[in-house]
Amino acid sequence: LTIGLVLGTGLAVSVGLRPAVGALLDRLGRRRVLLAAGVMNVASFPPFLLLGGTGPWLYLLATLHLVVGGALFAAYFTYAADLVPAGRRIEGIAIFGVAGMAPNGLGPWLGEAIIERTGFAGFLFAATGFALVSLALTTLIEEHRAVPVHAAAPRSAARDMARLVLRGGLLPVMAATVLFGAGINAAFYFVAPFTRDLHIARAAPFFAAYASTTIALRVFGRRLPDRMGAHPIAVPSFGVFALGLAALCLLPQRGVLVAAGMACGAGHGSLFPVLNGLAVTRTPPRFHGTVVSLYTAALDGGAVLGTPLCGAIAHAAGYRAMFAVMAAASLAGLLLMTRDARRGTARLGAPGPIS
Repeated sequence: LTIGLVLGTGLAVSVGLRPAVGALLDRLGRRRVLLAAGVMNVASFPPFLLLGGTGPWLYLLATLHLVVGGALFAAYFTYAADLVPAGRRIEGIAIFGVAGMAPNGLGPWLGEAIIERTGFAGFLFAATGFALVSLALTTLIEEHRAVPVHAAAPRSAARDMARLVLRGGLLPVMAATVLFGAGINAAFYFVAPFTRDLHIARAAPFFAAYASTTIALRVFGRRLPDRMGAHPIAVPSFGVFALGLAALCLLPQRGVLVAAGMACGAGHGSLFPVLNGLAVTRTPPRFHGTVVSLYTAALDGGAVLGTPLCGAIAHAAGYRAMFAVMAAASLAGLLLMTRDARRGTARLGAPGPIS
């Protein structure tokens, strides 16, 4: 319960501050934000060594770390969007996202091994070391976008961004992203306790199938979205993701854990870059930092909303009912994308409606 409260509080604050991160990315440039957030990331690990309990300092430090992590998440993908040509934007985001998906498979294994051998102190020192290497690599990057000399006033930029969300076709994309984020959260955080309740020895096959399918799809199918368009990929991907979540209701049947992981991984592998690319394409370049920050906030916002909802449903009606509800939520995302496709913006290479 404490872990959930700490993570939920920190993630909620991170989501709330994400639009401000986007404004800084567009006003100050990607490199400055990456460097500043990188320094804070390095500094965020050692203070945990001083904690002796689960008091307010734990909440403060965890919140700071999650805010910095959210800023880096937004800044990395904004920088990636700057690097790739508009006609190959999803391909670029998909390949770049492999670097983010790989630690999801390696991180838990490595972290548990370090903690087993050296304790949490060694774990935090190792995390600090990884953060230092990341910061050192960040110093090598260049700003690939001209930083505006006279940036728009915050109120003017906020009005323009609000107009884009409400009238520029971003609202259905963001709503679908929230539903997608809730589904990811259900898979990442509730499969393991469900398998324990069913006395299944390990949940690892689900996550291994999930990550490997996502990575394989992004490597070998990376060019399909830019060639076919956003909606012909997003609509069936929501369906496949929903199928994976629904399949978990069939546990403990043999082979279901791996099959569900493959289906969820296939949906995730396509939806993350497609929805991200669709949001960026519908936004003028001067707002790319803001829109990527909003996209990552919507994704994490789904986790903020989904965590208590999933927990409440699982407690009241069981894990099967919870996964069935999350599958239905993914089908709602499918309907949103189907309706959005009728607006006539099915090609990612098409210019955004507001420029």
